Amino acid sequence: LVSPLVKAADSYVSVLIQTFLNSFFWVFGIHGASIVGNIARPIWVTLIETNQALIETGAAPTAIAAEPFFQWFIYIGGSGATIGLAFAMIFTGKSSFTKSLSKTVVIPAMFNINEPIMFGTPVVMNPVLMIPFIFAPLILGTIAWFATILGFVNKVSFIAPWTLPGPIGAWMATGYDWRAAVLSVILIVVATLIYIPFFIVYDNSLLAEEEGN
Repeated sequence: LVSPLVKAADSYVSVLIQTFLNSFFWVFGIHGASIVGNIARPIWVTLIETNQALIETGAAPTAIAAEPFFQWFIYIGGSGATIGLAFAMIFTGKSSFTKSLSKTVVIPAMFNINEPIMFGTPVVMNPVLMIPFIFAPLILGTIAWFATILGFVNKVSFIAPWTLPGPIGAWMATGYDWRAAVLSVILIVVATLIYIPFFIVYDNSLLAEEEGN
C-alpha cells in the first residue's frame, strides 16, 4: 500500500520539496528539520533498509533519497547548509560583530550544530540571508542528486553519526567511498560561494551601523 509513496519520495522532485520546506519553516523560526523529519523519517528508514538489504545479498543499492543523503550532501553544517555562511563570515566579515561571531560559530558548524549561527547572526527572519538559506540547499541537492544518479558517488546505505564533519560522514554513509568525501568538500565550497554575496550585503549594513552611518 505504501510502496508508491516510498517510490515517489525517492525522486529528485521529492528531494527539492523536502529541502525547500525545511528551509522555509526555519526562516520563520520554526524548526523545519523536526517538521519534515517527523513526516519523512519512516520513508527514509524504508529507503536505507532497502539499500542495506540489497548490499547484504551482494546487489547494488537502488535508493538515493534516504536520510543520510540529506544529512551529508544537503544540510552540511546544519539546515540551510550554513557551514557556507560560517566560512563566508571568516573570509569576508568586516564588521566587528561578524568577526567576533565567526570565531564562535565555525567550529560547531563543522560538526553540524548551527543553532549559534541561526540565532546569533541571525538567519531567522533575516530578509537578506534567508535567500541563500533557501536556495543553497536546493542547489547542493541538485548537484548531489545528479552526481549520485550518474554514478560519480555511491548511494548512501549506512547511518553515520550526525555530528561528524561533512566529508567524513559522507565517506562513511556511502560505504567508505572517497569520492563522496570529495563531493562533500565541493558542496561546501559551493555553499560558501552562494552565501558570500548575500553575507557581504548584510555585513556592510552592520558595518554602517557600527560606524554610525
